[in-house]
Amino acid sequence: MITIRAATQNDVSLLTQLGRITFTESFSEQNNPENFQIYLDEKYQHEVIMGEFKNPENQFFIAEYKSEPAGFIKLLFNEDENHPDLKDKKCLSLERIYVLKKCQGLHIGKLLMEKAIAIATANQFQLIWLGVWENNLKAIQIYKKWGFEQFGSHIFNLGGDLQTDLLMKKSVEY
Repeated sequence: MITIRAATQNDVSLLTQLGRITFTESFSEQNNPENFQIYLDEKYQHEVIMGEFKNPENQFFIAEYKSEPAGFIKLLFNEDENHPDLKDKKCLSLERIYVLKKCQGLHIGKLLMEKAIAIATANQFQLIWLGVWENNLKAIQIYKKWGFEQFGSHIFNLGGDLQTDLLMKKSVEY
């Protein structure tokens, strides 16, 4: 019932739509509506997602439940942000992992995380890392259960509202 597939260029509109919906479902209530709309308009536009898609360092995967889109991940190869804990290591950044609210609880997030870790393993990355909003306590706990540990933070610009993301990493075994 749940499948995960590599996104194609034909999926850019779908990725844009999924990104807007899932990001809104996840974070709109906790943020200033003006800043939130600015962020959506800057980051979740077809042209922006197409540019990300065309970057060979990015890979997108779409989860489908009963043949309907349910969520996605965006992986960024060889990204270390020049952070001392990541620099000089082969790193995979799990830049986005989102599941539609109506599909949460179906283990789709688990399957997407497994896919990210499998890709990290297959490509012999040393670390997989991510940034998570410091106020997203549920996600932080989930990442800890997956073996991620906090190693720093960075600023996330949500449409002019500067927020703190915790940086979390996990060693990859291959």
